[in-house]
Amino acid sequence: MTKANFEGPHWDNGVEYKDLTAAEFVVDLEKLRRNVERLKEQSTLFDEELARVTHLSGSDLELIEAAVRMRRLADETFVLGANLGTYVSCLLSLNGGHTQARNMQAILRQLMTRLEESLTSIELIMTQAPDGFVSSCLSRAEFQPHLFSIQKQREWRPYLLSLEEEKVLTRFSVNGPDAWGTLYDNIASSLRCEVKLDGQDISMGLARAAGCAQSAHPLERLAGYRAVEGAWSTQKEACASILNALAGWRLDEYKTRSKNNALHFLDRPLHESRIRRSTLDAMMHVVEKNLEVGRSALRLKARELNCEKLGPWDLFAPVPEQETAGETKKISFDDAVELIRDAFADVDPEMGQFVELMVKNRWIEGTVGDSKRPGAYCTRFAKSRTPRVYMTYKGTMEDVGTLAHELGHAFHNWVMRDLPLPETWYPMTLAETASIFAETVVSDVMLKRAPDPVSRRKILWGDLGSAESFLLNIPARFWFESDFYDKRQERTLSPDEFSELMSQAWKRAYGNELSEMNSMFWCSKLHFHISGTSFYNYPYTFGYLFSLGVYAQRERQGKDFYTNYVQLLRDTGRMGAEELARKYLNVDLGQEEFWQASVNMVKRQIENYVALV
Repeated sequence: MTKANFEGPHWDNGVEYKDLTAAEFVVDLEKLRRNVERLKEQSTLFDEELARVTHLSGSDLELIEAAVRMRRLADETFVLGANLGTYVSCLLSLNGGHTQARNMQAILRQLMTRLEESLTSIELIMTQAPDGFVSSCLSRAEFQPHLFSIQKQREWRPYLLSLEEEKVLTRFSVNGPDAWGTLYDNIASSLRCEVKLDGQDISMGLARAAGCAQSAHPLERLAGYRAVEGAWSTQKEACASILNALAGWRLDEYKTRSKNNALHFLDRPLHESRIRRSTLDAMMHVVEKNLEVGRSALRLKARELNCEKLGPWDLFAPVPEQETAGETKKISFDDAVELIRDAFADVDPEMGQFVELMVKNRWIEGTVGDSKRPGAYCTRFAKSRTPRVYMTYKGTMEDVGTLAHELGHAFHNWVMRDLPLPETWYPMTLAETASIFAETVVSDVMLKRAPDPVSRRKILWGDLGSAESFLLNIPARFWFESDFYDKRQERTLSPDEFSELMSQAWKRAYGNELSEMNSMFWCSKLHFHISGTSFYNYPYTFGYLFSLGVYAQRERQGKDFYTNYVQLLRDTGRMGAEELARKYLNVDLGQEEFWQASVNMVKRQIENYVALV
């Protein structure tokens, strides 16, 4: 790749599978099928034993041996299914219309659902059995990697249903919430936008149209926004049906699980995020008290963009100084990689070497394609334990930040690659720790290298964007979803009601700082339509503020920081957030002081920008 190439590279996943018909893929798929059938057969023993679960003890040696064998086979099977699933997802990210991949995704979902269903009874036993039986199982090597997850499952005991009810929920999820989530993905991958540019209507996919938001030209940003808004408006009935169905399914499940203890719609997301309600409340209370921090960033951006108020289409606008003679100065992919590598190496040489490894092995997807799905993410292959980064790289400053963010995720996965797989399943709240830390590191190095105030201004512009995103936009999403779930307990909502709720949430966060509210955001934002989890929002603000708290330790710990940082990342899959914070930061996340200290760091970032302008 040359320095002048502003498009990112195409990744190489051929070391895993060449294609869907490759011998390796066929062999793994067949082995997955066989293993799922074997697990179904083995599960019958535990189905029968569940009736006497409260009488089990450490002396039930035959059952313990059977549990060990099943656990070993289940872990092997999960790796196969996860590996195949990652490969198929990568294909669909590049081309949402890939018919073969879509069909294979449906097959894999069915198989993984059957796997999950087969494990229901043994998981119920591990959750409900007396301590003696569970301790005997956990003393065996096959169960030890599951220690933390079993402890967390045992906290969920008051909400468990009968074996048959749990199996029915699992079985029906394929044609229930999963099907609704798939419908949204299919709509998003096939939706076309008509963007009016220079008097012409140009048809393009969602990812490309959404990319107009990063244009230096105001009219192009507005045109892209209106095109995306218009495209989703044609699908608002479908999106409303999807959201109503997903929330209705979850609320009915929560009501069913509330036989002994009432289950609030936030309880499951909090359990999965491994944080307490007191922690969420403390963080959100601090955020609401400090909305003016994010709003001040908006006012600065509006002044810089020479407009009275920003529109929703301006939130990702580049700093005006990037525009020269009608052209936006771009950063080549090679230059971006060099910058990120040096910034990572400034923390420790090992981090810099990791960036080189990602590029050398072609584990980064950054091409521009009309059929690509929008967004960016990091994933991994379960067999090789190697990460992959997906994005659309077009040379903007925002793209550099996104690349740094996703490489942070990749580094998180990389330092855990020698751990048992179950110990690497960290929650969303802690998932953003390494990614936002990486962005902060890169921003700091860019500031140090900046030759003049104009260059520093461009870099600090990203801090303004982060303040808006994490202190205004993410909270707005949380408030919208909370209000929606409150209302959905009584009835379904119409598209107009969704738009009104979204406008109210944006108004609560943004105040009077925008020229209009993004009333269609409920429709266009993927996160609301993910079938596997609800409230896919507050963990981002958590990760942003938590990572700033971690970053503050860098100067305090000096040469010991890198070792402690890596260990913190390695513990994210085997500790709750509060325990992790006490061990490595010596703070109580249930108190507002920690969150306020992180918000104060954001204030200082904004003050640095003010000092320059």
